[in-house]
Amino acid sequence: MSARANILIFEPTIGGHQMDLIRYLLDGIRLLVANAKVTLLTTRQVAEHHSSREVLSDFADLVTTHIASSVTDRSRLFGAISAFYEQQWRHAELLDRGIAEIGPENLDFILIPYLETVGLLHLVLRPGLFRGKPWATISISIRYHHRKVGITGGSQGTDLLQGIFLRRLLRDPTLVCFGAVNPYLVPATNHPKVAHCVDCCEPPVPSNSADARAAYGIRPETCVVLIFGQIDRRKCVDILLEGAARLIPDLDVTVFLAGRQNPDHIGNALNSDAANKLRAHGRLIEANRFIRRSEDIDPMNAADITWVFYERKFVFSSNVLVKSAKFGRPVIARRQGVIGRLVEDYHCGLTLESDSPEVVADALTCLVRDPVLRATLGTNGTRGFAENTPENFARPMVDAINRALARA
Repeated sequence: MSARANILIFEPTIGGHQMDLIRYLLDGIRLLVANAKVTLLTTRQVAEHHSSREVLSDFADLVTTHIASSVTDRSRLFGAISAFYEQQWRHAELLDRGIAEIGPENLDFILIPYLETVGLLHLVLRPGLFRGKPWATISISIRYHHRKVGITGGSQGTDLLQGIFLRRLLRDPTLVCFGAVNPYLVPATNHPKVAHCVDCCEPPVPSNSADARAAYGIRPETCVVLIFGQIDRRKCVDILLEGAARLIPDLDVTVFLAGRQNPDHIGNALNSDAANKLRAHGRLIEANRFIRRSEDIDPMNAADITWVFYERKFVFSSNVLVKSAKFGRPVIARRQGVIGRLVEDYHCGLTLESDSPEVVADALTCLVRDPVLRATLGTNGTRGFAENTPENFARPMVDAINRALARA
């Protein structure tokens, strides 16, 4: 091992809160891995993104960047399967070239914080990818075990292959840790290499509700239902708007969309009769931009209820659910997938089995008219997600790095 252990982190994309997760990992490495440095292997586009620049500036003492050589080749095989599999193939090529350029002899550990950028299939097909170096990864969307542990909805034909590929990877002697934000994978696999990396968010920054509402142009007396983050088709905006519109004028409910909108996904919903009805009554507020922690009051401070009712095929975890719990906000969720299971396990919101606007309207009515229920569900969420901290997210990876370096 070199005098200062070199940890390679591979992140070729920007999406969701991936840079937040890398920040948490870097915090853990800085605090708990002695005499270490980090090489971030990425693309020029990612390195120049404002989220990356902030992270690289904050960890300038720890991190250097290596820009991977561009992959302009095409894979006819994986392209024929889907654009997604071809993108994963391209990322695997990027990682392979980057390791070769840096020199595997100059690396002591390799970490893929977001397994899905490369994918189980490509890791299985490239057994020599890591050149014998110890490595670890974290999965956001692994799902093959859902039926086994009683999580409903979203089964796919590829689930069987996913389980086979994971078991093959776990036999790799260079794999030190396979992390998952899904808490139900650990009991389903019962394997020493599988660890729970809790889904997490930054500690809440509380603000006076009246100040938060004033900042976003929301009336102080209304009951606010928040949709937070990237506003796209996954969030089922149309279903919420249809349900909320049915309550006018009987209940004072406002829908607050806080985050950058994808007009190709939700344009029709925002131009619908339901949306126009809500606007006409001052019940639809939109902050159509990237919400910056350093510049904006957190929209959770303006909310009474959070909408985490995702489309049917989205059966994974949600950072917004964790964030809602940290702020003590009850949620409305679809009764399937990891989100629905967590909401029911922790009794932190209402779960719905139907897309019907009438069912949504009934759920909203229940929570709007019962502040005691909202407070109880919010408290349950805060208690249930108390251990979902950045430190606990990073700890399994930090422990894996330390184990590997101790054996070197």
